[in-house]
Amino acid sequence: PNYYSDLSSKKIITMDWMDGIHLSEFTDRNTNQELSNQIGQALWDFYMFQIHNLKKVHADPHPGNFLVSKKGELIALDFGCMKTIPLDFYNPYFVLAKQETLDNEALFVEKMYDLDILRKEDPKEEFEFFKAMFHEMLTIFTQPFHVEEFDFSSEEFFGKISEFGERYSKNTELRSYNASRGSKHFIYMNRTFFGLYNLMFDLKADGIKINNFMNL
Repeated sequence: PNYYSDLSSKKIITMDWMDGIHLSEFTDRNTNQELSNQIGQALWDFYMFQIHNLKKVHADPHPGNFLVSKKGELIALDFGCMKTIPLDFYNPYFVLAKQETLDNEALFVEKMYDLDILRKEDPKEEFEFFKAMFHEMLTIFTQPFHVEEFDFSSEEFFGKISEFGERYSKNTELRSYNASRGSKHFIYMNRTFFGLYNLMFDLKADGIKINNFMNL
């Protein structure tokens, strides 16, 4: 939708009224895989362009915030949760997304320190626990960034994310440690990616070109 600055203020945003069905309704009805892939590619590009080019992100990706028009266009709604991504967070976070970083323990630990996830004063057991937990999480979460095209309909991929979240939600060792750590931006970025992956899985989007946003 178009944005109207003369009808907007710091607390009010005025945009075009857009017609369409919510993304959840679209995924329930749609039987056209090509259209699902088209919507999925648009959704992925929408987020990657924001994150990498604008360094700002629509941090509330859920089905109620997206419509699909009769023409098969993706419509983004509700820009009430927008987050700026500072470079001192962006740079180490996306270095961590690289396979070579995950394979290099020294570099991985260095970036964990940069993001305040690991701390110099951590006791050895706590240090090892959080290092292992975040390494596992990032190994799963960053899989799409290690290939040119990704199949977001993969039940194996989504199953790993779900299993990881469920396992650590019940982890008694985690509760015994000081889990109040890490950049506040880490929370929003992970929430954004988790929501985005959920939407892509609901769409059963396949063959998504990960770096397509670079051509926009």
